Amino acid sequence: MADPAGVPAPGEHLVEISALDVPLRVLAQGPVASIDHHLEPWIARACGIPAADILGYELERRSLDARRKPDLRYVYQLTARVREGSPVREGAGIRVLTAPPAEDTSLHRLRLRGDLPMHPLVVGTGPAGLMAAYLLALHGCRPVIIDRGRDADTRTADIARFHASRVLDPDSNYLYGEGGAGTYSDGKLYTRVKDRRMRFLLEAFVAARAPRHILWRHHPHVGSDILPHMCKRLRARIEAWGGVFRWNTTVADLIVRDGRCAGVVLADGGRIEAPLTLIAPGHSARALIGRLCALGIDHKAKGFQLGCRIEHGQELIDHGQLGCIPGRDLPRHLIGAAEYNLVSRPPAKRAESVTTFCMCPGGEIIAATSEPGQLSTNGMSRFARSSPFANAGLIVNQAVDRDGNGMAGFDLVDRLERECFALGGGDYTCPAQRAVDFLRGQASGRLPASSYGLGTAPGRLDRLLPPATVTAIGEALRFFERVIPGFLTHGTLVGVEARVSSPVRFERDPGTLASSLPGLYLAGEGAGYAGGIISAALDGLRLAETILTGVPATRGKAAPGEDWAPG
Repeated sequence: MADPAGVPAPGEHLVEISALDVPLRVLAQGPVASIDHHLEPWIARACGIPAADILGYELERRSLDARRKPDLRYVYQLTARVREGSPVREGAGIRVLTAPPAEDTSLHRLRLRGDLPMHPLVVGTGPAGLMAAYLLALHGCRPVIIDRGRDADTRTADIARFHASRVLDPDSNYLYGEGGAGTYSDGKLYTRVKDRRMRFLLEAFVAARAPRHILWRHHPHVGSDILPHMCKRLRARIEAWGGVFRWNTTVADLIVRDGRCAGVVLADGGRIEAPLTLIAPGHSARALIGRLCALGIDHKAKGFQLGCRIEHGQELIDHGQLGCIPGRDLPRHLIGAAEYNLVSRPPAKRAESVTTFCMCPGGEIIAATSEPGQLSTNGMSRFARSSPFANAGLIVNQAVDRDGNGMAGFDLVDRLERECFALGGGDYTCPAQRAVDFLRGQASGRLPASSYGLGTAPGRLDRLLPPATVTAIGEALRFFERVIPGFLTHGTLVGVEARVSSPVRFERDPGTLASSLPGLYLAGEGAGYAGGIISAALDGLRLAETILTGVPATRGKAAPGEDWAPG
């Protein structure tokens, strides 16, 4: 079983293996339920030593190689503890470490400033707000955390009531409440942003009982059946460190005193004063974002995306991506539902690029809305990813006047969501259209079965979305059909995907990372600095680290071509 490698103990040394190849067809013949914890024979074979010489190992990464499908392979990156003197066969990808591991830069051991702010105010319990509060509480600041929504248990009951009654609670839904929009999602815990805070973040999630394999798997996910419980455990840890949570608490305005933010004014007229305020609003908190803009907090328009969600049978995606069907051709415990991440880049700018977003294998489509009379879609899945459906957003960059008012992007999104709601019949039934009919510009007749729990009805999405977005999605559907046969011919487009990223980004002081109003920090997706659970959580940690040390924390690096708020 894998043990932490750490620093070698007397009588052993460390061996770094960058690409340990394990064929799934061989594993399928054996009784092992989880190969991650039984790699000793494979490590020994790669190193040319007896299996008894492998004393333990620490996994760094596991990815799936499907380039020769259906010959699927797991590829591991790991560090093994090997008996000292064992004749390891070094070569490409196998190296005996002769220097100690790099010094740990954990956020547990920060060089703190001398005047830590006590009882700072954190607004919002999404990933950015929750992890900022976590780090502040860890170092003794005893933050006060407020949210307009409700705790996870109450929120779950409110969502069930919405499905039964079709009456939306604007304060407790798939977007507002403990954990933010990410609580009811696929729970993807990966990003192409490289950040030294990642290990701290994932270990905090594991301490909240996320599956331990999120520490090493290439595309880890948690699932919406586990995420609410994780959020509650993170909250309990913060409370144990002196933090205080208040629910049903909506911010209407800021308290500004002597040119500095001194707290917030609540919608019920109450006031909360604090030495500093960190707001992590999420990009659905449009009223609060609008108020911040109206107060003159420096901001600018930024690129944002919208489109629609597409749904298929999961087996079509499995066969297209893996060349086999999990549970039939290979045991399901070895390989789960297949994912995809597709990009269409038409030549000569014939149309805008299209990216698949928030792909949910074995998942379902949900009504990701927080305002009555409006409807937007999102996807979620449970840990097992066992639904017979697969879905993903098809998103398109929108034209932006970067010198104009960033709130214009929200106006466009609001209009589309109102029209989507009306097109579905005004009761949260979602309009849908077969992909081939979308391409042909015609109405669909009978629709295939869908995972969307409130029902679908035929609707002309090709007339609802902006013309340039329709053209781009049409080009993408043709291209994706060549990548995954059946993607176009068996796909159904469902609703509008309008809550992908914020069209506004608030400026930050480079010396303090505060907003243009001293004492006010703005974090995460709603502030324009993230596009998912991990990037939002990392942004919250970055601001909290800066507050604690008095030194602006460095930003993680995005992979080439990647924007922070997805694009």
